[in-house]
Amino acid sequence: MIRSDAGRCPVSAQCGILGVAKSTCYWVLEHPEAERADPYEKDVERVWRDSGKVYGARKIRHALEHEGVTLSRRRVNRIMKGNGMAGSCSKAAYRPRPARPNDDPAPDILAREFNGYAPRTHLASDPAYVRVGSSWAYVCLPGDLANRQIAGHSVGVGHDADLVLAAFAALRFPLDECVLASWRPLCERCFSAV
Repeated sequence: MIRSDAGRCPVSAQCGILGVAKSTCYWVLEHPEAERADPYEKDVERVWRDSGKVYGARKIRHALEHEGVTLSRRRVNRIMKGNGMAGSCSKAAYRPRPARPNDDPAPDILAREFNGYAPRTHLASDPAYVRVGSSWAYVCLPGDLANRQIAGHSVGVGHDADLVLAAFAALRFPLDECVLASWRPLCERCFSAV
């Protein structure tokens, strides 16, 4: 500010208004403040590189704590940000769930015979998971075994009986004489309740 207004007003007058000694003003103008390097920059970068450039501020802080170096998470974060380091985020992945051993198996009514039925009498459903952005969505498409057409649909975030019931609720014909089949134990339990 003093340097920019030096042409319009003398430096001594500006220093008097601001209450700053003239010698201090000249010293600051001649000695610009250099950026101070954090003494722990190398340690943070070493731990980050040793982790395969995966660790974030919390894990780096924890690793340094085990080495006897105590830093705050914010300080580690500031060092990482200043040096262009960032932790990696894991992608959502499908994790198969183990089958429940105490579930009673549902009877196989169709006996794997999928041909020779009248339309709208035998429906099969198999919920599937689909990647949507960074998460998973579940879709249930009941199909007519007579003509191999999709008869209904439902989409949800959970793989549960409500998903299948919603798919069969979307059908535009009565389910009085329909045989409903599925190859997933969850849906088989659901169908027996319908």
